[in-house]
Amino acid sequence: MTTNWQIAEIKRKPDTGLVIEVLYIMNFELEGKGDRHVGSITLTGDPTAPDFVPFENLTQEIVLGWVQAELGETKINEITTSAQARLQERIDRENNPEFLTGMPWEA
Repeated sequence: MTTNWQIAEIKRKPDTGLVIEVLYIMNFELEGKGDRHVGSITLTGDPTAPDFVPFENLTQEIVLGWVQAELGETKINEITTSAQARLQERIDRENNPEFLTGMPWEA
């Protein structure tokens, strides 16, 4: 299964550019089937800290790092495992349908 992360939205304070919320999307693909997880995280920070990154200098990689750190490995694994199970269930249903439709004279 492949996973592709995206940042969908960033909420920040207008006076400091401090990012306070991030909306993220995890896109999953398994055997040509797709699924997604959309979530948000709340961040706290200090615009006077030496490692503060001004809003205009942010990259998707930086923000994704914050998201992944905030979620943690356990939560990311839970989301991924759940998506994989849903996709596998869809694939299994398509490969082994309970019912078939159609008429024998139609190709």
